[in-house]
Amino acid sequence: MKYKPDQGTYARTTSLLLLAALILFGCHTLFYWLLSFRAADGAAGFMARDLLGGPMPVLSQPLTPALLFAVLLGAGLVWGVMRLLNRPRVAELLIDCETEMRKCTWPSWEETWKSSVVVLLVVVFFTVVLASMDWFLNFVASRYVF
Repeated sequence: MKYKPDQGTYARTTSLLLLAALILFGCHTLFYWLLSFRAADGAAGFMARDLLGGPMPVLSQPLTPALLFAVLLGAGLVWGVMRLLNRPRVAELLIDCETEMRKCTWPSWEETWKSSVVVLLVVVFFTVVLASMDWFLNFVASRYVF
């Protein structure tokens, strides 16, 4: 059951999607890490053993213990994150965050554009200054010091 289902939907959904993407990346990495283990004789290890004898129809990937483990772990972690985001303390935090973000006044497109141009010009200016100082000090050090 969802705690206060009509409040904080954007914050909860965004949190769930971002954490699920992180879990997906971690399980993908875990899957390939488990496939990399080899037996003592150099053959594929237990986790890389093909359970069906060929690729699965949709994935074109063999069904291996590594795939089963990564998928089940990922599904369990996403389920756990969903449960965590519906706990009263976490849900209240996300609801409060969304409420406060709605109170913020955001800059207009023109203000954003002008501020971005100023930041880019300052970055270019300091890049040129630092590159010039680096070139000059390198010239002095190689010509007169060393």
